[in-house]
Amino acid sequence: MSQEPRALLLVGTMGSGKTTVMLELGRVLGERGEPYALVDLDWLAWAEPSPASALGVHDVLVANLAAAASTFRQAGVQRLVLARHLTRADELAGIEAALAGVELSVVRLDAPAALLESRIRARDTGRELEEHLAELAAATPPEFPHAVVANDGRTAAAVAADVLRTVGW
Repeated sequence: MSQEPRALLLVGTMGSGKTTVMLELGRVLGERGEPYALVDLDWLAWAEPSPASALGVHDVLVANLAAAASTFRQAGVQRLVLARHLTRADELAGIEAALAGVELSVVRLDAPAALLESRIRARDTGRELEEHLAELAAATPPEFPHAVVANDGRTAAAVAADVLRTVGW
């Protein structure tokens, strides 16, 4: 029996574990035999548009996601897991529009500030480290509704299980 396609967007600050949990969700969905796709939305927006372009980085992300979502539907994907740090409701609205009516659940991964900093220090160096620490210090949770799941040092499998329970998958 085929399910209605559904999407899940993991949000949170840098270091909150979005990519790690997304990969674990893919492992679980694969074990269940559910057709799925994982998309780190950062990669769909890794661009520097021309100053003459009417498109900004988020516009590029939305257009690329719409194309990818269409391809995933054609491939029979039933579960789409996305990850991206978002702060504004209009960013979320663009992602929802790109998914063309697919039900979207948004889950914010939350971790203590000291753990976030530790994760960033472990993965980044040089200028990137400085930029990411500054962004972390200035970060505020997004203003749109979402569920929150703690990613506070537990295993990715435990966090992914909580995310799946939260969204009813």
